[in-house]
Amino acid sequence: PFSSIVPKDISIPTPIRNSIESNLLNPLNRAKSDAGITPLLLQSLDVLEQIPSLIEEVANGAKDFNPSPSSVRAAARRAYRARKTLLVQYDDDPIDESEEIESLLKEAGETVMKNKRPMVDFDVQRVVLKGGHATPCLAPPLDLATQVENLVGERTAKDKLLYKGADETVDEIVKWLEEGNL
Repeated sequence: PFSSIVPKDISIPTPIRNSIESNLLNPLNRAKSDAGITPLLLQSLDVLEQIPSLIEEVANGAKDFNPSPSSVRAAARRAYRARKTLLVQYDDDPIDESEEIESLLKEAGETVMKNKRPMVDFDVQRVVLKGGHATPCLAPPLDLATQVENLVGERTAKDKLLYKGADETVDEIVKWLEEGNL
């Protein structure tokens, strides 16, 4: 481990090398592992790997990001790399494609992820909540919501200001993040 970060033309006496390794590098590696930094770094690398193809698309003249459904499906099959994904579907959303996307992402996980990193678990979860396409956007400013909740109660405020669905969406996302230790 230590030898991998020291140039080969530099000679470090064995006692000093062992001391650095046991007193500095090993505790840092344990702390990094305990803090969960390694998965975060690997996910960041996965994102960074996608930048060259994005730059190539722009260099080839792409100006807008309005992909057709077929190109989104092809790109997901070819390159989707997220280890954990939460899809939030609303039961009254006529343009929702969550089920199709779920199937597509699971397929991508089986092909792309298993080929690149066979020991990595891949998880796609879909939840169905009450609401429509705009549900996650229907929340008043927090200070207004808090004032109304203080006046009429939390349940009545959520119903009257129509942000019960947005609040349930937040709760579902937070639950997913906490369960996944993200």
